[in-house]
Amino acid sequence: MYNYRVGKERFKPNKLGSLYIKKNMINSNERPVIYIGGQMEHRLHVLEQTGCTIDPGHNMFTGNWFYDYPIFNHNKEDIVGEAFAYNLLESLKMAGLADVDLITHSYGGIIGALASTSDLIHKVYAIHAPITGTPLVFPDHILKFQPDLTKNEKLLLNVVSLLVNSDYGFEADSYYGVDLGQIDLDKFVLFGNSLDPNREKGIVLELYKIIKEFSGYENDGVVVFDKEHFDRRGINYVLDEHTNHFNSLNKEKLERVYQLSKKM
Repeated sequence: MYNYRVGKERFKPNKLGSLYIKKNMINSNERPVIYIGGQMEHRLHVLEQTGCTIDPGHNMFTGNWFYDYPIFNHNKEDIVGEAFAYNLLESLKMAGLADVDLITHSYGGIIGALASTSDLIHKVYAIHAPITGTPLVFPDHILKFQPDLTKNEKLLLNVVSLLVNSDYGFEADSYYGVDLGQIDLDKFVLFGNSLDPNREKGIVLELYKIIKEFSGYENDGVVVFDKEHFDRRGINYVLDEHTNHFNSLNKEKLERVYQLSKKM
């Protein structure tokens, strides 16, 4: 695993997230690019505790700059997108950064979206972000309101409920998505697509079917990603290849998004 903190300066304005950058790489002729990962990634790697990750987003862009947010040892009432967005913007002020591009994945896109109204942010590029939510955050709701679920589907949702539960926070943000009135939609670009059920298999396909049946929307096996859903809400999105949520973060996709960001 890569220790992404080595050689970087930490900016932490309060007890929540931290911005890590190399100040000697600040270039007034180039927009800074900061990466924000997803909450499942943070949970799996326990980033704020170990300082290590195998996630490619932490190893790319301007001097490997990134923003990390904690998921443990805090009141879950503090673990909300608005608090992280405020913390991020205060971190940028401390670091003397402005006109920043944010490249984000999953829940990181919610943080970026809520920060988008600030003059410090140039654009937010969100990969497979739950911007309009996902019912998978509350498996108990699906179990309660979908009595026709198969035995295997019920078992799967019970397993999910152990992994995605109310101990962490994030629930309201991830379930309902973001109030679009709190976002500068002119600065926000969503990347992704639903998965292709004809090419998918296993647990992710089962989750796709459950979400589709429960919500009526296409999805990537974790979050809703539906073209008509976004069109009605005026969300600017870029359809990428069909992929599931867990495969949506890779070095090649991050590089494509980065190259596009340099043109906008």
